[in-house]
Amino acid sequence: MSSERYDVVVAGAGPAGLLAAALVAGRGHRVLLLERGPCPGALPGVVVRERSAAVNVVIENERVAGVRHRPEGEPARTVRARYVVDASGGDSLLRRHVAGARGSSGLAVYACFTAGGGAAGPRRFPFDGGWFWIAPAGDGLTRVGAVVRPDLADLVRADPERALSGFAEACPPVRDFLAGATRARGGPGLIRVRPHWSYADDRLWRPGMVLVGDAACAVGPQSPPSRGTHLACRGAGLAAGALDGFLRGAADEAAVFAEFERRYRTAYDEILHDEILHDEVLHDEVLHDDALNHGAPDGAAPHGEAPHGEGPHEGLPFGDGPRSPLPGLSR
Repeated sequence: MSSERYDVVVAGAGPAGLLAAALVAGRGHRVLLLERGPCPGALPGVVVRERSAAVNVVIENERVAGVRHRPEGEPARTVRARYVVDASGGDSLLRRHVAGARGSSGLAVYACFTAGGGAAGPRRFPFDGGWFWIAPAGDGLTRVGAVVRPDLADLVRADPERALSGFAEACPPVRDFLAGATRARGGPGLIRVRPHWSYADDRLWRPGMVLVGDAACAVGPQSPPSRGTHLACRGAGLAAGALDGFLRGAADEAAVFAEFERRYRTAYDEILHDEILHDEVLHDEVLHDDALNHGAPDGAAPHGEAPHGEGPHEGLPFGDGPRSPLPGLSR
């Protein structure tokens, strides 16, 4: 028996999957939505198969051409599609066919700097140990930080200042930016370290398949749920626009999905920047409350802060400290 055929198969009926299915169907395309659990409701123009888990994809000539799914209590079936949307979550069985290494959880190490011209919007730069971000922090400051692999955590904890400097040496755009920068004085200039649970896949699409929602990227569990939902829905909307253009023959596949990925990553970086800023505000509130409630010895600063002017590099140009790359990092 020949397999079913659709324009688009969406795997997963979370916020990203539901929105992507509804938007693509609303533009006149035939859409099948697969959900491994009960589906929250019907969608106009969308064929819904609940309790049917997507378990693999069909690949022909290096292109994803369909999905293998297993209805509850039944043998696996094949459905063919011009495009597959994987919205089946962070534990997706399908994403491995698109993504390279997932941007793993680890540590974020960051501080604020003053620099001529500041930063225009969040920017992201990969390096061997993870990735950097540079983003405006308000009051003329720029926040610069690295999110690093878990295996580098001990190096960060042992000497956060040297770690941040060494990571910058391994990332030329950040090294060049910091060459003319000065660490901020006081609290904003403190180098901070915190767990980082957000992630983004190295690739978000391939011919015939695109990732959205937690299958593509997610912010950490410490973030308000609304941020994760906003990011998932943003990705779904961008994917739906790219799919419509490609399916109608109005857009080149490579160009339209490269733009989808660029804009999705920008949305991720903006939310990640807000998440780190939110954590920093909470951290400052905790330090302030501790100082008020418990006090600090005369002449001492609250825990986590150096007395003003006593930090060895506080207020100095960042390049004045040691600049040797850390072990395991290339220039």
